[in-house]
Amino acid sequence: MDIKNLTLGEVAKVEELSGLPLAALADDDKPKGKMMAALAFVIKRREDPAFTLEAANRLTTQEVMALINDEDEELKK
Repeated sequence: MDIKNLTLGEVAKVEELSGLPLAALADDDKPKGKMMAALAFVIKRREDPAFTLEAANRLTTQEVMALINDEDEELKK
């Protein structure tokens, strides 16, 4: 996923939900669970406005990575 394709509102939501700046995604020393759930949340809400943060928290790491990679492939088309 290219972070540059997130809207400012999505960036703000990810930061609000994760409690971390988006730049922390690249920092190996920062926790990733909340950040990954928040990214999944904003990506899934693009297609399903009823998608919840609770549903994002139930996704596996593999599912989130696939979601992020799928989003990246969609943007390349």
